[in-house]
Amino acid sequence: MNYLAHLLLSEPDPLARLGNLAGDFLKGADVRSLHSTIQRGIALHRQIDTYTDCHPIVRQSKARVEPPYCRLAGVLVDVFYDHFLAVHWQTYGVGTLEEFVQGVYADLQHYQALLPPSLQWALPFMVTGDWLTAYRQVSGIEMILERMAARSRRSPLLASSICVLHHHYSALEQEFHQFFPALKVYVYNQVAILVAKGSGF
Repeated sequence: MNYLAHLLLSEPDPLARLGNLAGDFLKGADVRSLHSTIQRGIALHRQIDTYTDCHPIVRQSKARVEPPYCRLAGVLVDVFYDHFLAVHWQTYGVGTLEEFVQGVYADLQHYQALLPPSLQWALPFMVTGDWLTAYRQVSGIEMILERMAARSRRSPLLASSICVLHHHYSALEQEFHQFFPALKVYVYNQVAILVAKGSGF
């Protein structure tokens, strides 16, 4: 899953959300010195990613990604599923998408000093460009993919990969609806375990 799903599925504590969002920016880092709530967020992020990557419905979605985009299938499905989450926020989210996103931005700005450097740098652009709400529009997904391509020398194909969403929109949307409720149940159980443990590591 991508940013929006990780933020929604996190504990509501701002520090847990910070950890859940920062998970991708801290791969390979020793996080044991961080606040225990941030550690829980990072641990949950990794558990969500592992569960998602191994789930048969997600694998089915990835299999829809045709050449020359096959090696980007994991990234694309993560982003596309965030699009469907934003589109169907009334079903899966909390409050309105706009209210949730503005609350996230406020929390991240409040704790900006605790963010990984690359996320600190990106945060002002995320807020002013309202990246999270942009997931709701296909044009917003296209913009996000183009931005990802600009940051990655290895993945210039990302810039044109919106065609995959256009070609398989209905099937991917149906698979998202099949997968996301199961993910929410899994996360609910994992959060209870992490809270009882006190930290993620």
